[in-house]
Amino acid sequence: MKKILSAFAAALMLIGCHTHQTEPLTPQEAIIQNIARTSFPDRVWEIAPIEGEEMLPVIQQAIDSCSYYGGGMVRIGAGEYALNGALKLKSNVNLHLVEGAYLRFSGRSEDFLPVVLTRWEGTELYGHSPMIYAYHCTNIALTGRGTIDAQGGKEFAAWSQIEAEDRDRLREMGDKLIPVEERIFGAGTVLRPSMVQFYGCSRILVEDLMLRDSPFWTIHPVFCDNVIVRGVTIDSHFPNNDGCDPESTSNVLIENCTFRTGDDSVAIKAGRDTDGRSTGRPSENIVVRNCRFHSECNGLCIGSEMSGGAANVYMGNVEIGTVKNAIYFKSNKDRGGYIRNVRVKDITVERARGAILRFETNYFGFRGGNYPAQYEDFVIENVVAKRADNYALFMEGNPEKRIRNIAIHNFHVEDAVHPFHLMLTEGVVLKNSSVNGEPLAETLPEDSEKIILDVY
Repeated sequence: MKKILSAFAAALMLIGCHTHQTEPLTPQEAIIQNIARTSFPDRVWEIAPIEGEEMLPVIQQAIDSCSYYGGGMVRIGAGEYALNGALKLKSNVNLHLVEGAYLRFSGRSEDFLPVVLTRWEGTELYGHSPMIYAYHCTNIALTGRGTIDAQGGKEFAAWSQIEAEDRDRLREMGDKLIPVEERIFGAGTVLRPSMVQFYGCSRILVEDLMLRDSPFWTIHPVFCDNVIVRGVTIDSHFPNNDGCDPESTSNVLIENCTFRTGDDSVAIKAGRDTDGRSTGRPSENIVVRNCRFHSECNGLCIGSEMSGGAANVYMGNVEIGTVKNAIYFKSNKDRGGYIRNVRVKDITVERARGAILRFETNYFGFRGGNYPAQYEDFVIENVVAKRADNYALFMEGNPEKRIRNIAIHNFHVEDAVHPFHLMLTEGVVLKNSSVNGEPLAETLPEDSEKIILDVY
């Protein structure tokens, strides 16, 4: 009798297991599911504009109080708000802009001092504060259907023409690993700040906002974890106006966004050269999906500041307009690091002036370093593009580290001046792919001479 009952129980267990069996999550679904979400108490601090009043102290006090009392929402009502300085986000605060709310920053560089700890093109320093800045905060959000205007063109944007001396001084400090506390770039220096930056933060949400006229990179999480950027529109066309640049940041979802930017739409980064390698923190577990990219520079990018490494990146269902390069992985022999385990799927491209798919290992040349990056384990599938002014497919590796293990499926370019250029690669395999109406072979011949594709 006991044996019969045991067999019956075992059968029930098998039936139960079969009944509750579910399909395993895809890697990208697992990343999204594992991102820790923000959550706020049901408390609200209401802010309304005061005519003729400088609103920075009012909003900052509300943020500080909200955080002090355990968190909640600081709700910015409809109207215009003049802000003569930076807002500092605090833990457990959702800064929410209702539709019709318009935060207008002054655009004057002196208003964004004293300096804060930040990264500039992948090198750490103390520099001008971003317009909205969070430092070592947890559970923070920037949401709503309002508008944030950095007025980056008032002063900051012009610094791009005169920054070389400060830029080179900072990079030398990074290469020599000068202590970060000595890298002070405050009054009298001209390194532009990002617009919105989270530094060393966790559980971040940026949702639904319109962001305009950034001085530099627009949304820039640095050393962060658990980040969601959703439904955001960026309209910003000054130099280096990237849309969203997760840097040395993990567990990220960027979805349903529209980027109309002066530089790359999304660029995944991880520090620059010696400074980035010494920190050694990668960007990983990142999903970009369901977005529209109308950039004046490049579309989906990893690099060029990627010395800490980038891995486990999934990009899908993205519409790219006319850009310089559509899907772009960029580094040089000063960087080191790696880009690996990248999946790109379901991409449409209007036009690329450089290449539709580009693996570049000599980005803007290099300064004599001996740190080639490793590019490996990519799957690129279901890419449909109308026009490439130069190359449909461009890959150049290094003798020390070839570009390897690249699978390209269903890659179709209607019109390209040059179908492909491959050099120093191994394991590049194409299936069901074509350029100019002609099928591409499963394996492509390599060129023997390097080509400088001067479209960055």
